[in-house]
Amino acid sequence: MSGEWRELLYPLGFLSAIAFSARMLLQWISSEAKGKSYVMPLFWKLSLSGNLLLAIHAFIQVQFHVCLIQVCNAVISWRNLNLMQPPTERFSLRTTIGLMVLALLTTLLAFGLQGHFLLHDATEWFRIPVTPWQKNAHMQISTTWHVFGFVGLALFSSRFWLQWWCVERQQTSYLGPAFWWVSLAGESICLVYFLRIQDPVNFIGPAFALIPYIRNLMLLYKRNNLPKREVDL
Repeated sequence: MSGEWRELLYPLGFLSAIAFSARMLLQWISSEAKGKSYVMPLFWKLSLSGNLLLAIHAFIQVQFHVCLIQVCNAVISWRNLNLMQPPTERFSLRTTIGLMVLALLTTLLAFGLQGHFLLHDATEWFRIPVTPWQKNAHMQISTTWHVFGFVGLALFSSRFWLQWWCVERQQTSYLGPAFWWVSLAGESICLVYFLRIQDPVNFIGPAFALIPYIRNLMLLYKRNNLPKREVDL
């Protein structure tokens, strides 16, 4: 795919930012109404939509690390939705793991084919996005910055792996303190990285979400400090 097409399609990536921002806004509003950190099915539906949209955007812009993490997060979002169904309608953990492996292999294959047939370089899987307002695709960014960004993305993504592990044990979807703390740490690193490579699609969502993350932690700790009788009401 040529740089002109990547530039033309770049704004489509903002659809994922809208989905991610909407999920945090709705989750924040719901939590304030209930006086506790609360997650509803719509949160995971918007998450799944955002994951898939951002994965497609990352594939078009040749950002392998972003795409790989988003397809994993999409499976976890789907799993949370599935665990909100009655027990008889839930898929097994083995099926979920199989879907995760399939998603990872599909992503690897897709980038391999794109590198071979379209980029003519099977190893060129990390590019700076091509945007309509600045021609920065060939901006010199050191490998250290990409490693720094990948660490942030991996840390940020680990919140969903941690959350997935917790929900499999409890067989119910919820967001605990560890989820919000890891979210804060990971997104702080991601903000620096995406600001450095001038990628607003990946910057806007994390920037908007910082306040809901902090507020959810406040609600969690406030509720934990209440007497047990008030918590049960």
